[in-house]
Amino acid sequence: MESLYRKYRPLTFDSVVGQQHIVSTLEHAITEGRLSHAYLFCGPRGTGKTTMARILAKALLCRNAEAARAEGASGCMPDGTCEECELIAEGNHPDVYELDAASRTGVDNVREEIINSVNFAPVRGKYKIYIIDEVHMLTTAAFNALLKTLEEPPAHVIFVLCTTDPQKILETILSRCQRFDFHRIGNEDIEHRLSYVCEQEGFDYDDEALAIVARHAKGGMRDALSTLEQLSVFGNGAVHADDARSLLGEVSDQILGEFARAIAERDIAELYGLIRAQVEEGNDLLELTRDLVAHVRDVYVACVAGTRGELFEGGAEQSEALAAEAAAFGGHPADRLARVLTVLDDAALEMRGASDVRLVLEIACTRLARPEADLTIEALAERVARLEAMVANAAVPASVAAAGAAPAAIAAAPVATQQPTLISGARAAAPVASTAPTATPARQGGMPWDRGAAAPATQPAPAPKPAAPAPQPAPAPMPQPTAASAPVPAAAPAPQPQPNTAAQVAAAGAAETPAVEDAGELQRKWVEVVERVKAQQPSYAALLLNARATADDGSKLTVSFPTAFAIKMLGRADTQAVFLPTVSAVFGRRTVDYVLDGGVRPAPQHEELSPSARAAASADPQPVSSAAPASSSASAPQQQAAPVAASTLSASKLAAPKPAAPAPAPKPAAAPAPKSS
Repeated sequence: MESLYRKYRPLTFDSVVGQQHIVSTLEHAITEGRLSHAYLFCGPRGTGKTTMARILAKALLCRNAEAARAEGASGCMPDGTCEECELIAEGNHPDVYELDAASRTGVDNVREEIINSVNFAPVRGKYKIYIIDEVHMLTTAAFNALLKTLEEPPAHVIFVLCTTDPQKILETILSRCQRFDFHRIGNEDIEHRLSYVCEQEGFDYDDEALAIVARHAKGGMRDALSTLEQLSVFGNGAVHADDARSLLGEVSDQILGEFARAIAERDIAELYGLIRAQVEEGNDLLELTRDLVAHVRDVYVACVAGTRGELFEGGAEQSEALAAEAAAFGGHPADRLARVLTVLDDAALEMRGASDVRLVLEIACTRLARPEADLTIEALAERVARLEAMVANAAVPASVAAAGAAPAAIAAAPVATQQPTLISGARAAAPVASTAPTATPARQGGMPWDRGAAAPATQPAPAPKPAAPAPQPAPAPMPQPTAASAPVPAAAPAPQPQPNTAAQVAAAGAAETPAVEDAGELQRKWVEVVERVKAQQPSYAALLLNARATADDGSKLTVSFPTAFAIKMLGRADTQAVFLPTVSAVFGRRTVDYVLDGGVRPAPQHEELSPSARAAASADPQPVSSAAPASSSASAPQQQAAPVAASTLSASKLAAPKPAAPAPAPKPAAAPAPKSS
């Protein structure tokens, strides 16, 4: 029994399907006698290149057509019934040479089969036709040997070169040929041809099965006829849609719709379950991915172009279903669908050479359902779009923020103030530092060792409380140098440092929220924190780029950093004034625990003074004891200022004017050495 694709191979121009632009051109050229000496037929496999070359040979050698044209008839093409046409169809015509360049690629083959015989006259007809199939497989030497003959052939010789890859043919060959590009045949044309074949063969078929076969053929009529024959054998003369899906490994539109909905809802468990079901059914995952790409493409078209029925094979009913699927992809479905198409198409390309195609598809689905696991530009853009939508939908009204600020100010943590030291004018022989160590403001949500009051850099001796609070004198001009025993006016005490009101207000006013247990939701909220900090202070946001929120128990947020430098910088009051309110706005009332990657806590770090502050600190006189050696020990604590920690120097003290340096106090006499006995 002859195979279907050979039995129903076109024999005349009228039976050619889907290449009307080539048929019309060749018919007019033959009718008008305007033939070229070389033709190049190029296009995908199964589109009729070699068949068209044989029909062209029949049209040139058909006796009935030649006689009709000699009598002045127009449009007379080969009838396919004369002796010449039958010999060409059987491959036995002496004037038609079919060469397979894939198996005979060398220069010797070209010289022996073409060059040496091209000058001989035709045996039966008017022309000699050389059909060279897969001509791109010829070697460069063979092309060069053929070039001269192809450039100036005898008048009775016509070359027809067929190829699926014209880019591999030399430019000198291409420039001497009249090129015809064969297009992929449309699905509708293929379905019509398959229906004709089924009727001729007596097959029981349904239109859906033919549509599946046509779609699977991808524009190749030969592949479609081969698949139809296989289905007819499988179904014992019946061609049905279920058999076609089972044989070709195609997935139903219902399953593809479930995949699309799971991606839209970011249901990673559902996606993994669907993939497992396809594997258990024995379906090809590469074909599944390609079908899913085609389905999502239809959803994308319905999203951006509307529900016009002519855009889809299923008409208006299919377009409405696709529009409903597109609506499930959120507020910006077009951008998200475009990324889905990109990721799935890249996965299909990768699956061709992958050792585990299931793993490739699962990773692609994870990237689509969990964009935080994907670091590509498209994934980051999708995350930014989601954050923008969340910020727009969760904007806090100004009245609510103002109402929460009032109780927050009351709950602010107290801050250690500057303690002035009373110095007696009779006993003070040199200016004495009159300030106690200034404590830094309480750091809410800072490092674990900094919660509450900040730890000083050193352990100074506690300064005694004054007998009575000293009145704050008005600022006085710089005093002139006087005698050592003259009283020295004490420097104006520094103003009381203001607490970190922004951080405390946000921490106290933020509403308590439950713990975030889902890792994905935790990372999404952390990304929102980073984006908000970036909008306020981009330089602070740079400290958070490589940080990750690792845990949240409802009261404490744990953040992991790769280096201790970022933790140190976040411990500064100005940084916390921006960072902590943002954390409270996104997570609710939280303290923040900074750790290094791996859960390691960094060693305590303290802020270093700026160069100007270090210079001012070095200029301060060191605390000294009373100038009078006979002073009582009871007054010593009042005469000695508490040492000042380098990390907590008050800015007001550094900026206050200093009196002129008095005469140095006399050094105490050295103790006499013990007498030797």
